[in-house]
Amino acid sequence: MTERQLVSGSTYLSADLAKLCYQLADQAYPQGAPWQQVTFAADIATPQAAYNVLSVDQRPIGFMSMTTVLDETEITNIAILPAFRHQGQARWLLTTVLDRLDRPGKVFLEVRQSNQAARRLYDCCGFEPLSVRRAYYHDPTEDALIMRKIMN
Repeated sequence: MTERQLVSGSTYLSADLAKLCYQLADQAYPQGAPWQQVTFAADIATPQAAYNVLSVDQRPIGFMSMTTVLDETEITNIAILPAFRHQGQARWLLTTVLDRLDRPGKVFLEVRQSNQAARRLYDCCGFEPLSVRRAYYHDPTEDALIMRKIMN
């Protein structure tokens, strides 16, 4: 039986967390990591950012990062290693982190229009399409669908 564990990013040294998230994202995203390691490090240093690492059998397999200001949270990254997809890991990570938010409010995220698997996940977790951000993604250039979930 596999054991899932949600590990707060605050348990890592900042530099180690930035390196881990960069490595996980680089393997998880088809185009490679959306951010450079220094970008992860800069984000981790902001007081509004929160990172959570998903480990299975004590091995990090994914992470989720978000920024919260007042009652609005933006999910900035969610990544699961390819070998662990289609096992409910992303859903568990997303729902567990959202259940632990300190206060109700709105949660936003952007997703590639073509990323059907992620869109199905977000739909199942109660996110609704809000608008489109034209040419938001690069390599290849693609629109982002902005989605929102109202937490109460």
